[in-house]
Amino acid sequence: MQASSDHISTHLSYTCLYTTGLSREELLEAMRARRAYGATDNILLDYRLVEPNGAEHLMGASVTVRSAPRLRVHASGTAPIRRLDIIRNARYIYTAEPGKSEAGITFTDSEAAPGEYSYYVRVLQYDGQLAWSSPIWVTRK
Repeated sequence: MQASSDHISTHLSYTCLYTTGLSREELLEAMRARRAYGATDNILLDYRLVEPNGAEHLMGASVTVRSAPRLRVHASGTAPIRRLDIIRNARYIYTAEPGKSEAGITFTDSEAAPGEYSYYVRVLQYDGQLAWSSPIWVTRK
């Protein structure tokens, strides 16, 4: 995940990591595990797949499941959130419009047949600021 501009603009953007600490090793481990998201403002994004047995997998994970993938998203923005989108294989499959600066959703993709999928989340605030997650790669058996 890389979120900086390439045109020397003055706006801010961030690459954010889910890590257990701030040591070099911990940061590199988070990057290797793809536990990252990009944001154009101080938007917090927690995105994971939750299995029926309660096991959770953070963004960046590759997971094999036997049931419909259940995705959980929590976003905390700097302005009201206009849309929370879940995208499967480059197609929007679910959208929520919370209208407040903090929102959480859980979505079960009951239409996912056996096969391979990538799911990611996009957050759009009313002020135009964005966050987008690393995918979770899912193989459904």
